[in-house]
Amino acid sequence: MLIARQQSGAALLAFLGTLMLVMGAISVAAMHHLFAGRAMTSQWLDREIAFRSAEVALLDAEADLIAATTNNGGARLASWPHPGTCGTGPRLGLCRADGDRAAWLPWLDGDTPDSAGIALGTFTGAAMPTLPDGVIGATMPPRYLIEVLENHTGMLADMWPRFRITAVGLGRDTSVRVLLQTEFQP
Repeated sequence: MLIARQQSGAALLAFLGTLMLVMGAISVAAMHHLFAGRAMTSQWLDREIAFRSAEVALLDAEADLIAATTNNGGARLASWPHPGTCGTGPRLGLCRADGDRAAWLPWLDGDTPDSAGIALGTFTGAAMPTLPDGVIGATMPPRYLIEVLENHTGMLADMWPRFRITAVGLGRDTSVRVLLQTEFQP
């Protein structure tokens, strides 16, 4: 004789509850993975935008120096600023370091680049390329500083000093920045 057992379904309910918790955890982990991948891709893209922007600023600074030297310096290279200072007016962005105090160091600390330097195209007329609709690019123009590396009080005959050009480019997110330096002697 078979005896009918009453089932309360507690075991089935516990199994389904556990299964739903596991599926929820897997879904949350998958979403986290997708969002982390998107953030990593976005950071790489912002860094690439900042890098290209800083490269453009380096080229603009070199063009600025070449133009200034072909005019025998003109007002731009007539005299160098005092150590630890940067020039103003026609000598805007020309600096002389004083020991470890370089004018571009605040850029490494996260200060806005507007506080120092020359915006792209200030002396050369260069401009960032116009991007088509839907294409992302830099939101702020890059900036650069030119430091005189040798201790000259004026131009020597047929010899220009070496310059260190420091450029900063920003990504779409202004906290993403790339700082590039080069030495240049016209």
